[in-house]
Amino acid sequence: MDPYLLVKREGEDEINVESITPRLHFLGLDNNVTLTNNYTDLSGVDGSLYNFSSYGKSTTNAKFLLEFSDIYDFKLARHDIYKFFLQKKLYRVRSHEYPAKVQYVRPVNFDLNIDQDGAKYSIFTIPFENPSGYMYSLYPCNLLYTYDVGGWQIGMNLPNGQDLDYHFQNLTKFKMYNASDIEIDPYFQRHELKLIIKHVGKDPFTITNLTTNTSFKFTGTMNESDTLIVNGVNAYLNNNLVDDLTSYTYLTLAPGWNDFSVDGALDLDLTFSYHFIYLA
Repeated sequence: MDPYLLVKREGEDEINVESITPRLHFLGLDNNVTLTNNYTDLSGVDGSLYNFSSYGKSTTNAKFLLEFSDIYDFKLARHDIYKFFLQKKLYRVRSHEYPAKVQYVRPVNFDLNIDQDGAKYSIFTIPFENPSGYMYSLYPCNLLYTYDVGGWQIGMNLPNGQDLDYHFQNLTKFKMYNASDIEIDPYFQRHELKLIIKHVGKDPFTITNLTTNTSFKFTGTMNESDTLIVNGVNAYLNNNLVDDLTSYTYLTLAPGWNDFSVDGALDLDLTFSYHFIYLA
């Protein structure tokens, strides 16, 4: 398979970067993971006291080959490349190696010059800053298997031979699989996590993740036409903020299987919707 890089700029359609200008060839993409450990040093005490670890901004490098016939051809191509990449926008990128994983990045300055006098080619690298330090699944978990191609692949922590479901109806106990490399935490780490809930009743109900010992409780009334959306740490009933009708708590998801229980609503219709998070 020939290497390819698909790029989607903010508010635009996805394109193959080789369409930016003639005879531009994508060679490869590499990225790193930045883990930062925080410590406290105490005067007169040997060593350092560990506080916490966090994933920091990382760098992704895209390598290209540009062929051209003369200096004028080179100047035109360089203009096209700078015009496309040096915009004040967020870029979604994915390559042939992991087409079902994406990064959200911002380009930084790069040099594009002729390698030597008389050369008819230039090899250059475009660095991208990845502010989150993460990679994400191309589609949210509830839509992963609804597309014909490209939604999932090897290397996404998906269990072999098992159908994964993220829509649960009329259950008081169920299991849900989080294929992320890390725990999903919408409060401390500001991770995406959306619950879409349908229910009819006046009594409070509670959704509990027994694996992470976290829960969400709703105390309001819901009718057949109502939809409750829990987006991160905020709850919206028919698009109206209703945090005052909740327990002011939130759910987290451990990597792998999570055991859930539902109390107070036998008819609960619950959909999880979020993108899996990967470190590489």
